[in-house]
Amino acid sequence: MKKYVLNGALILAISGFICKILGAFYRIPLSNILGVEGIGLYQMIFSLYSLALVIAGGAVPTSMAIVVAKMRAERKGSIKKVFLKYFFISAGLGAIFFAIFLLFAPKISNFQGNALATTGYRYMSFAVLFSALLAPFRGLFQGYENMTPTAVSQILEQSIKLVLGLGLSYAFINMGLEMGVAGALLGIAISELISFIYLLIRAKIFSKSVSDYNDKTPKISKDYILIFLYVLIIPLVAAIDSFLTVNLLNINFSTQTSTELFGIQSGMVNSLINFPVIFSLALSTSLLPSLTYYKTKNRVGEVKSKISESLNLVWLVILPCLLGFYILAPTIMSLAYRGLTPEMLNTCVSLLRVSSVQMIFIALLQITASILQASGKLKFLIFNLVISAIIKIALTAILVSNFAFNIYGLSISNIIFYLLSSSANLIYLLKLYKLEINFKKLILPLVFIAIMFFPCLIVQSLNINIIFKLLILALIGTVIYIIPVIYFKLFDIKKLKNLKRQVKK
Repeated sequence: MKKYVLNGALILAISGFICKILGAFYRIPLSNILGVEGIGLYQMIFSLYSLALVIAGGAVPTSMAIVVAKMRAERKGSIKKVFLKYFFISAGLGAIFFAIFLLFAPKISNFQGNALATTGYRYMSFAVLFSALLAPFRGLFQGYENMTPTAVSQILEQSIKLVLGLGLSYAFINMGLEMGVAGALLGIAISELISFIYLLIRAKIFSKSVSDYNDKTPKISKDYILIFLYVLIIPLVAAIDSFLTVNLLNINFSTQTSTELFGIQSGMVNSLINFPVIFSLALSTSLLPSLTYYKTKNRVGEVKSKISESLNLVWLVILPCLLGFYILAPTIMSLAYRGLTPEMLNTCVSLLRVSSVQMIFIALLQITASILQASGKLKFLIFNLVISAIIKIALTAILVSNFAFNIYGLSISNIIFYLLSSSANLIYLLKLYKLEINFKKLILPLVFIAIMFFPCLIVQSLNINIIFKLLILALIGTVIYIIPVIYFKLFDIKKLKNLKRQVKK
């Protein structure tokens, strides 16, 4: 069986891109259906939904992929028994959260600052349960570096959510804002159920080719707990933000305005910011089992090569995205959210420009974290994220409560969080593998981006057709960025192809 890192990254990148497109088609009309306050309410619920998913099964795919990759490298243990262990962990925790959100929805909503979230939490409880059941199946496939089932299930989820989420939200909104939000969450629950059924069928077919080397099952508790603690931190911070932000904004604004501002930042802006970093997420997900495999085989040269080329590739991709978001912020927001008032639109544009900076640090955090996980440095990752999170939460509390900063304080604290955590990871990684920084590959892309800035800004200011404007910007990007990158060999296709080394079963 031949599996390739780059192929896996490409599959996840394509599926991730498709999912982000579908997500944009979902989130943008959903924002228009629910309005700014409604999307703020939706995001309040969704932040806890994401946290519950991480606790119930967020650590399962990563932990299981590492365990299965090690078992394949060492040719030891029972993969089927490992799968059952992870399944019972994920399913059990999913059932617990299902009960919590179903029974305590009113209390959670009131504590969060808006009682209208009650019905949404009850509908969301089903989505948590079904999502938890998905996790071990994805972990099994990723452990074999087979990213296709994960990719297909993600596209399936997004497609069904797009149709049912929007349809049910539109149908329920006439019964009130609370029911409109609940309809969207019911669509998510149904999409997770159908995706689970798909993976169940795929796993049943795939299980025939899964070989148990012997009856011994490796202990998974230590790895699982460490990975669980690691993947818990960012969703936990987001959940704390959802509790803090609205309540802190209420000091200077009404509940409706506070919810609207939170919706703009967390729902509208962040959904766009997360779009470009899908490539780094796909690459990091695909790298994890491969790096684990080569690390187990003590093939340090392979590991260092993958690290260097992956970091370089992410840097080259994210930089033009950052420039594009900053330059095109007014166009992006006016096209995406047509129902905004001029004041809200200006707020959206400003927040998008400020928040776009964090794309670089999010991408860097994703890729360095994946490398350090494969290197067995989870304790450092956890310590680093905890310290960064504490600083971020403190900054959020200080800045958001200040009228001069208000919702911009949340954006600033996000940037500081990702800057601190990603920088510490990178420094530790450079020392760990004694990697040298290639200043040519670091500085030249920044020079090209700086040269592009003013021509792109001038084109953006022109009162011309948007399609024609985008074509001109694409031409500028090709001439000033893509061609020089190739000419100066900042993107070495031969080295990149070396990522496609075999990993034999």
